This record gives sequence, C-alpha cells and structure tokens, in this order.
Amino acid sequence: MGAEARKPFLYPLRTASGIEVTRGPGDPTDHPHQKGLWIGAEHLSGMDFWENDPSYQRPHMGTILFKDVLDMKNGSFTMLSDWVSLEGESVLSETRTMTFYAEPKDCRMFDVDLHLRAKKDLTFEDHHDAVIGIRLRSAFDEKNGGLAANAQGAKGEVNARGQRSEWVDWQATVEGETIGVALMDHPMNFGFPTRWHIRSMGLLVASPFAQRDYSALAPDGGKKLHAGEELHLRYRVLIHPAAFDVKSAYQEFAGK
Repeated sequence: MGAEARKPFLYPLRTASGIEVTRGPGDPTDHPHQKGLWIGAEHLSGMDFWENDPSYQRPHMGTILFKDVLDMKNGSFTMLSDWVSLEGESVLSETRTMTFYAEPKDCRMFDVDLHLRAKKDLTFEDHHDAVIGIRLRSAFDEKNGGLAANAQGAKGEVNARGQRSEWVDWQATVEGETIGVALMDHPMNFGFPTRWHIRSMGLLVASPFAQRDYSALAPDGGKKLHAGEELHLRYRVLIHPAAFDVKSAYQEFAGK
C-alpha cells in the first residue's frame, strides 16, 4: 500500500509468466514518487498529491491516506482513502475498487474504478500530472528498445505525448519475452478520449485534465467539483504478449 510514500500504490505488476513490468531493484531511482501504479494530482486547488514523496522539499504536499477496506470478494476489493492537505484538512474522499480477471489466461488484467468526492469546493487544475500513472522498468525505456503506441498509431514520446487516444500500449522485450502494458480510458470518463503524459523513460499517465498544459491555445481542461460533488473515472490495465489484440480488449472494456 505504501503508507510511507504518502499515497497508496500497486506494486509490482507482473506478466502471466511472472516477469515484473514496473520499476524495481536495479532500475534507475529518479522521480521516487513514481511507484508502481498510483493515483493522484499535482495541482488540486494548489495542493500537490502527486510529487509528494517524503524525500522532497516541495510546498503544499498533501497525503493520500488509506483509511479502510470497505469490501473484499473473490477477484476484487474496495478501499477508502482521504486526500489530506499539508495543514491536515481532509479535502477529498476517494473510493477505489480494483477488479482482477483470470482471463485471458496468457495476460494479467485489472480494472481501476475511482469515485472522487469533494469535501469542499475544489479544482483539478489543467496539468499533465494526474490522474493515474504507471512507471515501467528500465527495459521499457525508449533508449533500451521500448516503445509506446496509442490507438491511432502514434509512437514514442515525441509523437504520442499530449495526444488524445482511447489507450496506449507500451511494448518491450524483457528477460527474453516481448510483452506489452496497455492503459485504457473508459468512454464515460471526463475528458474522453484522454490526453497522455508519456516520457521515454517508461512513464505512462492518463491525464484527463490537461489541455492548455499541452497547447497554449487550447481551452482550460480543469475540472471543478463543488462540495459533495463526485467524479467517477474508470481505467483498465492489460499486461499481455506482444501479439495480443489490444484493440479488441479495449472494445470489450468500452462496452461495460
């Protein structure tokens, strides 16, 4: 979970054969806030729930504080967390359900279902560091042969960063096995199809609030929530063999 990291995170993510795909021992240690798969936002009404690692000396760093497991059943669990400001005020309540699937057998697949309820008037500001991120191991780095591609076929940080797409699939050869890690945006999400924050070092972020951050001429992409208002977001992660049909897997997710 990561209480010491100031936010919950899921680690490690693995292929069906057991190969780790998220950054771990032996990989570069830059950006220590990028741990496994995580949820957060760097600019939430001036508060930072993204680059909030305890080793940092940054202003306005908040904490996403795990509170309780609300439900647990075969293949899924629901957890409750509070987003707490530096001053100790709980400003947002997060209910996160993660559902893991046994099929397809040669893949690992799970859904992330988020309900973010504001406890006061808040704004997810227009910025690329929000709302779900994955840091992949160094084998996925472009300089090591890894490559991200979106649903429209744009490849690499230079071509795919900031572009709208239903999904991004990042492939690499790891320990002799060519595999992909896909992150998918649900059609009912705010800002769909989301823009993507991609860095060649293996950083993949679905950033639904970022528009002007990528283009100065774009309208403000921020999302305001009034006290008591809730934002519902859904994502799917698919870890798969290179030849797997990601498009068909996305269509199944989008139909839910």
